[in-house]
Amino acid sequence: MKKIAAVILLLFIAKSTLSQSTYKSYSWEIAKTLSPDSVFSIVFDKGKLTKLPSQIYSYTNLKKLDISRNKFSKLSDSIQLFYQLEVLNLGKNKFTEFPIEILNLLKLKKLYLNRNDISILPETIERLTKLESIDLWETPIEKFPDAFIAMKHLKYIDSRGVTHGAKYQDFWIESLPWIKIEFDTPCNCEN
Repeated sequence: MKKIAAVILLLFIAKSTLSQSTYKSYSWEIAKTLSPDSVFSIVFDKGKLTKLPSQIYSYTNLKKLDISRNKFSKLSDSIQLFYQLEVLNLGKNKFTEFPIEILNLLKLKKLYLNRNDISILPETIERLTKLESIDLWETPIEKFPDAFIAMKHLKYIDSRGVTHGAKYQDFWIESLPWIKIEFDTPCNCEN
């Protein structure tokens, strides 16, 4: 009886771990033919989209949404319907401001903002209390928000592709010792 209970427990743990870490990703063309309840990851890669199709908002079980390499400059408030979202890839779009609509995605763990023209991250980013990783590669962030100091789950920041001065880099490395921060070689400048 103990062996059966142990096997059941191991299967439960394995299933939980697998379901949390891997999701079969579907292109929108395939995902829209499936039941919204059965789709956990959708990719709109390399398109010319400026907004999401309205029918996607019925896919409220999404854990991962990848809209990288498109033409987005704004997000609809409806993005908040994806309250289960853990991974959001907004990389290589046309954002010039941080999309504040995502601040209600309270389960978000990974955020990709790389290769956008965002220069300021709001202090309200600390509302993303589960955020573990933020990719800012080649995104000209002028200054990290002080809110990063309060974000104890944050473990990784990629800030390569934009040059900052040694003082700036040293300050943030010392202020955020629990976070791996990737910077390029510092410039001989104030920032």
